Amino acid sequence: MNCPACGAPMHLTGGNASLRCDYCMTVVVIAPDDAGVQLMDQAVGVACPVDTEPLWNAVLAHISLRACKQCHGLLAPMGSFEELIDNMRAEHPETVDPSPANPPDLKRKVICPNCHQVMDTHYYFGGGHAVMSTCERCELHWLDGGVLMRIVRAPHNQRSSWSSEADLDA
Repeated sequence: MNCPACGAPMHLTGGNASLRCDYCMTVVVIAPDDAGVQLMDQAVGVACPVDTEPLWNAVLAHISLRACKQCHGLLAPMGSFEELIDNMRAEHPETVDPSPANPPDLKRKVICPNCHQVMDTHYYFGGGHAVMSTCERCELHWLDGGVLMRIVRAPHNQRSSWSSEADLDA
């Protein structure tokens, strides 16, 4: 994004919740979307693994991540994932019993936007009956649109499970 005052390129601030122009020092705070995601600037050369649209550098609940404007998927660093969930639960304390996960979702082949290798698709074991993808090499999690809120709104003592290996073949 370019500065609205002088046209120079803007950069993320240290807190990653706004953009600052290094030339004229103008600060722009980006309004969050309906899901609370602040889309800051387009990530160069990083595409969504679902719809190949460019991912955006974003902030959600004070955590830096990448987001897709089209499908609302999120690419979150492993190192801050639990903090993201904790921060979101503080903002959304209500719980909802989630519907069961769709076992065929486990067969999806999601390609890591960073290293372009197949990610490991699995259940998130912290609740919400959520299916997510993980790239251990790049230390990233991919969550389809809405999956993070399934996790956040799940009862906190719930753990995801599946009934049998047969579910994986369904």
